[in-house]
Amino acid sequence: MTRLPALYVAAVGLVLVGLWLRLARSALPAPRADAAALPVPAAGRRATAPADAVPATDYESIVAANIFSQTRTAPSVRFVPVGQAAKRAAPAAPRAPTLKLYGTTLSPQGAVAIIDADPKVPGAEIYRLGDLVAGARLVAITDSDVTLAKPSGPLVLRLPPAQRKKP
Repeated sequence: MTRLPALYVAAVGLVLVGLWLRLARSALPAPRADAAALPVPAAGRRATAPADAVPATDYESIVAANIFSQTRTAPSVRFVPVGQAAKRAAPAAPRAPTLKLYGTTLSPQGAVAIIDADPKVPGAEIYRLGDLVAGARLVAITDSDVTLAKPSGPLVLRLPPAQRKKP
């Protein structure tokens, strides 16, 4: 039973600390160094808009539009704030993975090609006829090249001349 009064004392202490934290005045943050440069409108006068500001009437169609409508379509031209058009660079086109043929050989299961196609896997991988290589089907393997069938047409990977078999 001696614990009960101790718990009451602890609870009253926590309540008092909580009230003190709630009611105590917090210190104001230090004034900004550039606060003197900020424009302060005089009493009774409206603040003037910057010279490069877009008139408010240009935004009325945006405010009036229902952005959650199921029939809404994307705008044909993306909105770019004034002054931002020069800063934006054109996005880089996504690059297809670089494919490099390291060699071809015969195995008991048939011809295989050693191709570096997956940037996530270090080094080259072994591919057989019919395998997918970077989204293209491997359709032919010869002693010096391989042919991949892509939707845009066949892609032929060749060994560099120094690595080709000499008859």
